Parts: sequence; structure tokens; C-alpha cells
Amino acid sequence: MKPSNFLITLGLLATPVLGAEPATSPSDAANQPGDMIRFSNEDTLHGEFRSFAGKDSLTWSSPESKEPITFQTKKLHRIVLNNGQARQSLKHTSAIHLINGDVIPGLITEVNESLVKIQTEHLGNIDVPRDTVSHLTPSPFGGKLLYYGPLSTEGWKTMAPTQDKKKEKDEEKAEKPAQENEAAKPQNEADAKAKEEKEKKQATWQHVANAWYAGKDKSIYLVRENALPDRCKLSFDLAWQGSLYANVVLHADFAPPEAKEQEEEHKHSRSYNNTPGHCYILNVTSHSATLSSITYDDNGKPHSNRFDDTRASLGLSGKEHTSIELRIDRPQKSILLFSDGQFRCKWDLGETYDGKGNHLAFRNLGYNHAKLRVSNIAISHWNGMKDSAQSMSHSKRDVILLNNGLDRFSGTLKHLRNQQVSFVGSYDSELTIPLEEVQEIHLASNGQKKSEADTARHVYFYIYPYGRISGTPSQSQNGTTSISNDLLGELKLNTNYVNIIDFSHNNSLLDLWDDNF
Repeated sequence: MKPSNFLITLGLLATPVLGAEPATSPSDAANQPGDMIRFSNEDTLHGEFRSFAGKDSLTWSSPESKEPITFQTKKLHRIVLNNGQARQSLKHTSAIHLINGDVIPGLITEVNESLVKIQTEHLGNIDVPRDTVSHLTPSPFGGKLLYYGPLSTEGWKTMAPTQDKKKEKDEEKAEKPAQENEAAKPQNEADAKAKEEKEKKQATWQHVANAWYAGKDKSIYLVRENALPDRCKLSFDLAWQGSLYANVVLHADFAPPEAKEQEEEHKHSRSYNNTPGHCYILNVTSHSATLSSITYDDNGKPHSNRFDDTRASLGLSGKEHTSIELRIDRPQKSILLFSDGQFRCKWDLGETYDGKGNHLAFRNLGYNHAKLRVSNIAISHWNGMKDSAQSMSHSKRDVILLNNGLDRFSGTLKHLRNQQVSFVGSYDSELTIPLEEVQEIHLASNGQKKSEADTARHVYFYIYPYGRISGTPSQSQNGTTSISNDLLGELKLNTNYVNIIDFSHNNSLLDLWDDNF
């Protein structure tokens, strides 16, 4: 199960991110606005981050100033680098998790009684004291990772099942008095084009950093074609402002049959046209999640069939984000739902499986211009097994979970060497397990160091596309920043891999709503 932490918990397997996108696509790169600094009073300034000038200040270049500007860090909220994309992206899915919440992606080369040795792209080769490590995640998805993103717009598109909505608007406009239409006309063709482009951008989904933001048009689906195999895990994060009412479309074909006979009054109605074809739709609200299937009768009329016998309570009232995981099994005709690391429900779908395609889609149906963000989307193969336990932590024992999602052992992690895990069980039975078969290793909490550091001056550096390192920066030179980390000591961070520098301590990533980016 995916932890509720907003940081994507990726594994330690020494392989590239399969299915992950490049850091930027050609269309993205053409619109890079550079860096942006946001102050504690909500003011913003575009320009270029230069370097840290000491523990309490940094230098910044702005088109409005001939000379670099020095800012006191205590007055800063956040710096967004390179439109939130970073200038370089990590290539491996490996990571270790520290007791202070830091996540260090890299290749684990060794674990012994006192150290965890890791090779990283952004920090170099470092030795991490074992008592500062919370857990290791060699293969958190429990299967082959097919996709992780959205790191760019590649592979995504927006779709509206019908174009008749535009016809309806044109008809409504034609019915208005001529003088009202005349007053509403832009003064010139350039204004008309600018207005049309602005409305179009606000209506559809927008990609910012590693997230999708829903537009105002509720009929538009965000689609990734041929994304879902027959048996898979799908996980993603949802964040919202206002009411939460979202659709997640599973195994859709976006090919509804042509209706043989339609009454004129229904030709442009939502029930006939605004459907994604044969599929399952997960309806997510702050209170609960329900599942429906979309089927069609002999005349091509769509029918929504809700599984009323199973409704999952989510308990998201008063919250603004959640992590969802779906385990989809087309051969066994079932779907399992997890949220924030907890099992919620299982839907048994009956004798037939109504999802005829392999497409994935998201849709925002929130009321009163409610906003929706989708991020940390991961798709992987699944072996069909449900996790046998909810908790992986233990005060006195290390716990290891295998990739099959069922087998787990408690005891002592003796060492990790040459991609082999040596583990001593409860009855002194020693196991040697290939690292590629291990999903997670949680270390006994009694053996962990008690952190008493003062974090008031800490700065959070977020690594693209995942990871975090915290500490007190001193100075930067040639793209490298010196950081004093309370657990690891002095570090040299390659800031080309950093996409956000956060001074606010609110554990918030790039937010289109807050930053008006």
C-alpha cells in the first residue's frame, strides 16, 4: 500500500523508472518562465535563483535589477525552480526514508549493523547511520512499474465525449437580443483571439510541475490511453479546494455505440453523449466512494449501474488531500479500494466485466468552481494478492514484506550486500532473499535515534521528481549548495535536481492555486 505521505515512496531497485516521462516535453520547454520566489507576505517575483550567501540570506537575479538582489530567508515562503520541473531528473526509483521525514533516492549498495551506504545522483555517495533510517522500500509497488508521473504532458490528452455542447452555447447566444451580442463583441480581432485563448486555457486541464489541475469545464476528461493492463495497481494523490466530487474512469474504451434511435430532446443530453464508453467509474467525494459501470442497451442508450451494496466511507470532511490506491483485477472481476494506506472496500463485479478498453481518465465535477489536482500517478502490474496486514512497524523487530504482497517476516535485518538481503527470523532461522523480491523493510523503532534537533531554521529541498532533504544551507557555488543536516552532517547538494526550496515548513509542494503560477 502507498503511504499517506505526500512524497511518493519509490523503491531501491537499481533500474530506471519504467514508463516515467522525461523531465520536460518540447511543448513544455517552450513555455518555461524560469524561477519564482514567493515571500511570506504573498508577494511574488520572477527571475533566477543565484545562490545562498550564508545561513540567513540568498542572492537573486531579476530583469528589473541590474545587480543581484540579496534577500533574508526569514522573509521567504518558497522558491520554485524552472517552473517546478528542476533542470535534471533522477533516473532511479531507489530510496531510503529517514526518521525526520527526509527521503533519499539512490542505489543502496550495503546495509550493515551501523550504516546504510547509498549512491545518489544529487548528494553523491553517502554513509547513512542505520539508527537514522526508518525504512527501506526496494519495490514499493509490488510489481513492474509501468508508469509514474505526470512529469510532462507526454501520453496525456483531454477529451470531451461530445461537441454538441458548443452547439448549445451557439444556439443560446443566437437567441439573445442583437444589441446584447453587439455589446459583448471584442473591439478587435486580436482581443477576440486573446479572450478565446484565455477561456480555453481556463476551461481545460493544466499541467504544472508534476501535477494536473482541472479546468472549469466539467465535461472534459483527462485521458491516458492504453494505460491499464488487465490486472494492475493504480495509485494517485487528489487535492482539492471547495467540494470534492471527482470521477476516476477505469478500463474505458471511449467508444460508445451509435444510438439507433434518439428522441430529438435527448440528442444533446449528458446521458446520451457525455459518457466515456464501456467502463467503470469511481465516484469520489469527501464522504464516500462508490463504483458504477456504464453499459448500453440494444438501442445504444447508456445506463449507469451503481453497486449500491458496497459503499466505502472515506472520512475526508475537513481535509484537502488524500492518497488513493486501486487494485484492479479484470480476470477475477473485482476492484479493491485503499485510501491513505487503509483498506476500504472490495467490489465484486459479477459474471461480466463491463470495462471494454484499457484507458484511464479523470474528471472534476466539483460544485461552485471547486478545484481539483491529480498527482503522483503510478501504475504497476499486480499479482492479485491483497496485503495480509495493515501495520509494518514494530518496536523491537525489523519487518520485511515481499513483493507478492502476502509473505512477510519479522526478526532482524542482518545485512544487505551484493543485492542479497540476509534476514534472521524469530526462531533464529536465517533467510537470504534477492533484493528484487523485497517490497519494504521497516527497521525496529527502538533502535532508531531520537531526534531533538531544532528545525526552526531548516530549509526543505525537494528533489525532482521525488525525494526531500532538509537542513541549514550555508553557501552555494557552481550549482552545489552546502547543507548541514542534523542526521547526516555536512552534505553537498546538486541543486540541478531541486525543483522547490521551501522555507515555510508546511510540507506543501508546488501549488497552482496558491502560487498563481
